[in-house]
Amino acid sequence: MTKLLDQAIRKARELPEDEQDIAAAELLGILADFPTPDERTAIERGRAAYARGETTPVDQWRHEMGFGAH
Repeated sequence: MTKLLDQAIRKARELPEDEQDIAAAELLGILADFPTPDERTAIERGRAAYARGETTPVDQWRHEMGFGAH
């Protein structure tokens, strides 16, 4: 755990229980926006494929899939 996160948790422990629950709910809401480990892996794989030139432009993909322009 980082020093900053440890400091935040120590600060939260000083709050009354009902306020701890509010702080915890806020933190969980923020953390829900972060990618999961599987999503991080997929992002890294996509970045590596892009760096190798193995990606398809969206317009080409849409054409190949028969979606056309919208």
